[in-house]
Amino acid sequence: MSAKGWSQSQIARAIGKSPAVINQYLQDKYQGNIAALEEDLRQFLNRETEKSRSQKLCACFVPTVTARRALEVIRMAHLDGEINVIYGDAGMGKTMIMRQYAAENRDAVLIEADPGYTARVVLEELCSKLGLNRRGNIHELSDSCVNALRDSGRLLLIDEAENLPYRALEMIRRIHDKAGIGVVLAGMPRLIINLKGKRGEYKQLYSRVAFALPLGDVLPRNDINDIAVSVLPDAAEPAVSDELFNASRGNARRLFKLLRGVHRHSLISGETVSTEAVRKMSEMLIN
Repeated sequence: MSAKGWSQSQIARAIGKSPAVINQYLQDKYQGNIAALEEDLRQFLNRETEKSRSQKLCACFVPTVTARRALEVIRMAHLDGEINVIYGDAGMGKTMIMRQYAAENRDAVLIEADPGYTARVVLEELCSKLGLNRRGNIHELSDSCVNALRDSGRLLLIDEAENLPYRALEMIRRIHDKAGIGVVLAGMPRLIINLKGKRGEYKQLYSRVAFALPLGDVLPRNDINDIAVSVLPDAAEPAVSDELFNASRGNARRLFKLLRGVHRHSLISGETVSTEAVRKMSEMLIN
């Protein structure tokens, strides 16, 4: 506890006990099964020691060719006050790109939509981001957002926008029209269907879109190589690079899972990253 700065409550949560149990144990006043408690603590400490040795890999933004194209589309929406769309399969890096732009531009507002988002939930979330009161009916919330954003030159980023129903998308369109701000919607390919309607009946909505960038379902070979090397330098070895690209199927999310697996295998075995390790890890991924 002293070395890691842990509290008694943190230890208790980690082993499924109450803080009172840890407090009593530390004071030699615990009347329960001490052997069982110490075994729980021993397993916890062993697990934490292993974690500290594992050098956990962290995914970070890499300015690949695809990422730079997407950032340019976002920038265009920001500067021109337009609605732009970025769509592609899962694992193409859309979320990381949106977060990167928001991190670099404090006047950008990022909302990450969930399946349960309604028009009202979107407005409440936007009000929270803008520091506005979330109370009132949907029209009052919309007016508050428009007044706060009008002529501000800000940008609204909405990730996983395919989760939004038509009414929520229409609400965003109205805020764009009235406030004059840029909007970027990012999501899976069905986002385009949601914008157009099954029979193209939402023309008032999709006609506002200036540019729509399709990312497809496979990243270019160079993108996969750049991401792999940024996470794991050993991936620069040509044979390993080839195996990673084939096993990842051009998908950044699948690639990172592979990298994390082969990295851990290397730490445990003491061996360098190899094509065989990549193949073994790929066999455990869901196809």
